[in-house]
Amino acid sequence: MEDGENMLSMMPVRFVLLAAIVMVAACAPETQAPPVEAAPTPVGSVEPVPVESVESKQEAPAAEATAADAAKEEANILERVSPAARSAYEKGLMLIGRDIDGALLEFQRAASESPELYLASYNAGALLEEQSRFADAEKAYQNALSARPGFGPAVVGLSSLKVRRGDLVGAEEILTKHLDSGVMVRSALAVVLARVGKFDAAIDNAIKVLQEDERNARAMLAMGMMYRRKEMYELATMALNQAIDIDDQLGEAFSELGLVLVAKDEKALAVQAFERAAAANPGVPAILNNLGALRNEVGAFKGATEVLEKAVAMETGRPQYYLNLGNAYRGDQRIVEAETSYKKALELGGGAPQALFNLGVLYLDNEIPDKDMIARYQECIGYLKSYESKVSVSSAEREEIAEHIGTAEKAIEQEEKRRDRAKEREEKDAKKKQEAAENANQETKPDVQAESNKGDASTEEPTDDLGGEVVPESGSDSPAKKPSKDQNGTPVKPADAPETGGV
Repeated sequence: MEDGENMLSMMPVRFVLLAAIVMVAACAPETQAPPVEAAPTPVGSVEPVPVESVESKQEAPAAEATAADAAKEEANILERVSPAARSAYEKGLMLIGRDIDGALLEFQRAASESPELYLASYNAGALLEEQSRFADAEKAYQNALSARPGFGPAVVGLSSLKVRRGDLVGAEEILTKHLDSGVMVRSALAVVLARVGKFDAAIDNAIKVLQEDERNARAMLAMGMMYRRKEMYELATMALNQAIDIDDQLGEAFSELGLVLVAKDEKALAVQAFERAAAANPGVPAILNNLGALRNEVGAFKGATEVLEKAVAMETGRPQYYLNLGNAYRGDQRIVEAETSYKKALELGGGAPQALFNLGVLYLDNEIPDKDMIARYQECIGYLKSYESKVSVSSAEREEIAEHIGTAEKAIEQEEKRRDRAKEREEKDAKKKQEAAENANQETKPDVQAESNKGDASTEEPTDDLGGEVVPESGSDSPAKKPSKDQNGTPVKPADAPETGGV
């Protein structure tokens, strides 16, 4: 032990941390890595633990990411290709960061003009991968590897595509096959081995990389990943911060640090770490998903929606992404969109059983347009029971599910009683209206008869417009009656003659 302490005291300060991490790694007992990084959603919470991010791409252009020898090689090969290919390649480099589509077109044009210009094929592959055009990216990487066998960045690019598809075994095979291609491939292999839980092999490869390149950020990343999976969070934090100090654009290191902070329940700091990861690797959907999940945790639902919509657009087949997006919509009170996202999470391959619980809670707490209330509560109960049958839950979780179901059943009972009372009131009101109409009909019958009789009496004598009797026309057989006069000789109207307005 004393010799070890003297050895550390003789080292430069910046390497003491590295030596300590490597020594602890050699002594650390092996623990079983969890088979899946995504933990199930705890019942009672609709925000799942973030899933682990996939390996980020190697940044284009390749010439800028390699050593001085590679830069010389680039210059040499550019002298051998056609002027058109060289011009297109150089234009593509100028367009990176300003016009991705334009840069991609120029790299593809350069590779088509001179297939031996492997750097153009590689850079095209990197840009295609960033656009989630994985099949096209694979072809471009293969073209680069054919033009220059053993080209490390192309090997790492192919392994990255395997990781994105969840084929960690395939990624390990590709990297192992090309292990003599240099430090870049070995450091990528260390990361993959840490991801699959082969910790001894991961440490061995990371140490070999650091012996050649003591400031290799990806080797330190592999160490940090290994420690996180062993739940040795302080050492993981030290290794990951070392990787970030070396390369502050290594998005995976920030993503891994975010997962460490999640495990330590330091959510605010975890959000910051994932924001840095997303800024460094905006084309990695798993990093965007993790950022969105953590923003949900702290109540930043609009920000969560923004990045999660990007994640599902980049990778449409991941149910966990739709689950988190549904949570963001629900937190932002976009109920219909939340319902759609949860159902999408159930439809995709494998599904996300947490969506059953989340749909149950959504239906319990919110009105759904065009959905009957009782039907909504019945569906709520169905989703919760289905979740309970598909997921192993604790006794406490089972009690909470039972409480939610009880709430829904009580709501159904109350709504049915309310509807019965409303129906009784409607029937009573209808009966009252009918009785009132019948009574009103009975009361109008004598008046109708009286009017009818009055009409018969008024037809005895037709009168002229002035109320007098109709004088027969000249030549009529009927004798003319003289109008009645009062005692002064003034004509008078019959008593039953109607009043007129005068002559």
